[in-house]
Amino acid sequence: MFSSKKYYFLAGLPRSGNTVLSSILNQNPKIQVSANSFVSTIFCHVLDQSENIAYKNFPDEKSLRDCASGIFYSYYKSWKGNIIIDRSNWGTPGNLRILQQYCPNEIKIICPVRSVNEILASFIIKYHESGKIDINNKFEVEKACDNLMDVNGIITRSVLSVNNLSKSEYRDMVHFMHYDNFCSNPQKEISLIYDFLKIKNYKHNFINIKEYGVNGISYNDDILGCELHTVRKIVSKSDYKIEDILPQSIIKQYEKATFSSLPFSK
Repeated sequence: MFSSKKYYFLAGLPRSGNTVLSSILNQNPKIQVSANSFVSTIFCHVLDQSENIAYKNFPDEKSLRDCASGIFYSYYKSWKGNIIIDRSNWGTPGNLRILQQYCPNEIKIICPVRSVNEILASFIIKYHESGKIDINNKFEVEKACDNLMDVNGIITRSVLSVNNLSKSEYRDMVHFMHYDNFCSNPQKEISLIYDFLKIKNYKHNFINIKEYGVNGISYNDDILGCELHTVRKIVSKSDYKIEDILPQSIIKQYEKATFSSLPFSK
């Protein structure tokens, strides 16, 4: 054990409250929630060295594993919180195996979820606001949705992560939070997260919520060409109808992807 920090994880679907949830939790000085993290990628790059010819020539497995064991500590060494929540698609089979091998404490994963059609509509609205697509152009909207749902798209890997975490064998390590529940009663949902993590509750501010930031750094959404991480001052759900945003062909294609079988209550 390198330090007294504990490492937990945020592995929800996009556009499901991850950023505002992180902003609220970061009000607690003992907790620091990361932005979209590449820590899992660092693990993969390190562990992939087992395929390197130099490693195969001299297979020092213990040293390679020791290197991987220090990744969480090294990356979060300067972070002040003693509870770190790393945000990534940790529920994919490969990433989950990494946690099972290298997480230094009990694995606990917070998983915000929302229907895929609502997620798609939320992206389309943001794309329209940024000028990337015309929301009234059915072809442009369908193409954007297809790109989002591509095997390498923004949503698909998260869906794979959530579906894997929904297996009964992982029930004790996952807390599912439905976006609708969070919007209607954020204080209750935050309390449930504290109970899940088995840490003392904190009096959070749910009015005038600040934009996400940690360690003096904020998201640079210019690189994305679209403001995807802005935070409303209060937790609320946008007032729009999916039918006004998405073509019926898209709605029909993904209407069953609601994750209604997951173990959360509405």
